[in-house]
Amino acid sequence: MSSLSQTSQVTIVFSVILVAYVAAYRLLKFGNPLSMLFAALIGGLVSDFGLLDLARHLVEGSFTFLNIVLIIYTATVFIYVQKLSGGLDAIVRDLILYFHAKPKILVVFLMFLIMLPPAFTGPGADGIFAFGAVVSSILLAMGLPLVKVTAFIALGGTLGVFAPPVNIPAMIIAAGINMPYVGFVIPLVFVTIPLAVFCALALSLKHISGPVDVDAMLKNLPPIPTRMKGIRVYLPLIAVIGLMLSGRAMPHYVPHMGVPLVFVIGTFIALFLGGRINFLKASQVAFHDTFPINSILMAVGALVQIMSLTGVRGLFVLSAITAPSFFLYLAIFIGFPLFAGIFTSFGAASVFGIPFMLALLGRDPIIATIGLSAISIVGNLMPPTAALGKPAAIVAGYRDAYLNVVKVSAVPLLAILVAGICLVIFADAFRFIRL
Repeated sequence: MSSLSQTSQVTIVFSVILVAYVAAYRLLKFGNPLSMLFAALIGGLVSDFGLLDLARHLVEGSFTFLNIVLIIYTATVFIYVQKLSGGLDAIVRDLILYFHAKPKILVVFLMFLIMLPPAFTGPGADGIFAFGAVVSSILLAMGLPLVKVTAFIALGGTLGVFAPPVNIPAMIIAAGINMPYVGFVIPLVFVTIPLAVFCALALSLKHISGPVDVDAMLKNLPPIPTRMKGIRVYLPLIAVIGLMLSGRAMPHYVPHMGVPLVFVIGTFIALFLGGRINFLKASQVAFHDTFPINSILMAVGALVQIMSLTGVRGLFVLSAITAPSFFLYLAIFIGFPLFAGIFTSFGAASVFGIPFMLALLGRDPIIATIGLSAISIVGNLMPPTAALGKPAAIVAGYRDAYLNVVKVSAVPLLAILVAGICLVIFADAFRFIRL
């Protein structure tokens, strides 16, 4: 390839990486992480890297998102301990008891409930598997058709990926441009809450009316320990949120301990309040369940490392910076979520979100990053991967064509896309939500 221009060489390398990924994923059935590693390996070999040098970069790249991996794991252990103690089911019980006479408010809180675990852990599947079955039974009893119940659960997990305090796509983009993940929580709250309320009501409004049957709803809940009532249920969550916020609000009085340590402290509080809990089992199950998403993050890190070394990432950045604004926004609005449907929102945020953000550095970086992360999460419902849509279908028991779920989700997804692109284009105008 020495006779070719540098741009042509890089374009060929990118084409080889893309073909290698598709071949590994579709033909060899490797799955996302191994397909990314395979594509990175082939891209490095085509670029004439030695095997030892290539191996070093693959290992080095796999540790790029180690901090995010630790956040996901420690947060998942925290949520699982809460689940084993009966705390999460107690929250569902309280919602039904307090809002059974106001079904519209109950539906909104059910959306927040699914969003709760991924808001702390990162992966949206946590909320789907923690609350999906219970929420599904409640929504079906309220009169929603199964296809909309599936879409509701999938959107809850998707918005949970976007919700604060742990927005992994935003973390990945921020890390890629050497920006600390600080100052994101408040603006994320301002964006997440309206989107969650809109999505919940858009799917359910014309199907619900009148109070719900409390006894029928409570029958669907697993047994809840009698001790799980009052402040005991919410204290671990309050402690985690309080430590996260106080470290930023009062840095001179409360040391910044890091998100993984905060979740470890919250876990010990939950263990103390929850009675006899098999912590070792919770840790093992958490490791098993977070391995798929953590392996994707490690594979994405290796792939991005190789793409940086071969010039592919630089080509993306150059193309994004030199592209006219209209085509840049069009690529973000349409191409970004479609690629996220292949690479997942985490992979797309790393491979494409970082170049996009580098092209947008002339505006408020926090707001623009939040906008890009909002657009990326739409890919979690997009075929072929449908990283959160398909788990939602499994939990809800939906077995018809998956495209029907995408169709009924069209209006909420469009609302998320519009909100995201507005935040990207008018980032400076939305700076006021940073307070």
